[in-house]
Amino acid sequence: MKPRLLITLGATATLALAACTQAPDQAQVQRDVEKAQAEGQKKVADAKAKLDQVNAENRKDIVETRIDATSDATKNANTTPAQNAEPGTPPANASANKDIANAQNKAAKKAADAQYDVEKATAEAEYDVAVARCKAQTGSAEKSCKDSAKTTYDSKINQAKAKNNANQHQRG
Repeated sequence: MKPRLLITLGATATLALAACTQAPDQAQVQRDVEKAQAEGQKKVADAKAKLDQVNAENRKDIVETRIDATSDATKNANTTPAQNAEPGTPPANASANKDIANAQNKAAKKAADAQYDVEKATAEAEYDVAVARCKAQTGSAEKSCKDSAKTTYDSKINQAKAKNNANQHQRG
C-alpha cells in the first residue's frame, strides 16, 4: 500500500510543479485585461457623473443662497435699524455675505470630495488593469509586477487624499 501511495503523491507533486511553470493562457489574460478596462471605464464614468451632479447641485445651492440673502437684505433695508435687530447685530449685507461664503465653502468641500472619488476610481481602474496584465507572467515576475502595481496604486491614492485634505483645510 505504501508504494502505491508514494507513487500517487509523487505523480501529484510532479503535476503540481508542471502546472506552476506552465505559461498563462495569453488569450485569457487579454480577456481579463479588456474586462478590467471596461469595468474601470464604467467606474470612472460613474464617479465623473457624480462630480458633475455635485457641481450642478452646488451651483443651484449658491444661487438660491444669493437670492435668499438678497431678499433678506432688501427686506431689512426697508426697516429702520432699531426695528431690524438688537444692538451689536451686524448689518444685513454682512450677514448675507457670510451666508453666501458659507454656501460656497460647503460647495467647495462637496466638490473636493467628489473629485477625490474620481481620482480614486481612476487609480482603482488602473490598478485592476495592471494586475490583469501581471497575470501574463509567472512566478516571481508576476509577484513583482503585482507589487509594483500596488505601490503605484497606493501612491496615487495618497496623492488624492493629500490633495483632498489640502482643499478641505483651505476652505475651512
